[in-house]
Amino acid sequence: MENIDKFLDLFSEFNLVIEPRNKQIKKKPESKTNLSVNRSVADLKKTLNRLTKEYKQARRSFKHNKISRQELFDFEWRIFEIQEELKRFEDNDIN
Repeated sequence: MENIDKFLDLFSEFNLVIEPRNKQIKKKPESKTNLSVNRSVADLKKTLNRLTKEYKQARRSFKHNKISRQELFDFEWRIFEIQEELKRFEDNDIN
């Protein structure tokens, strides 16, 4: 006897009704603070990408003696500040 026949014999009194699932997933409404934090993180990431491109361009300019070492350092410092802000948001999100 096959497994399916055993199953049908054991559960012959049950009626199985299969209905398709509705793919409606209810999301919890996000609070205003979560939305503002998410927007802030997204803005910081965009700013970091933009500053990284500007920093690469500034390094090239520095090699060609068009900007000073201090200006290049200012680019590096601003990138560092934004990275630290992102880390703070991630640490607060974990805790």
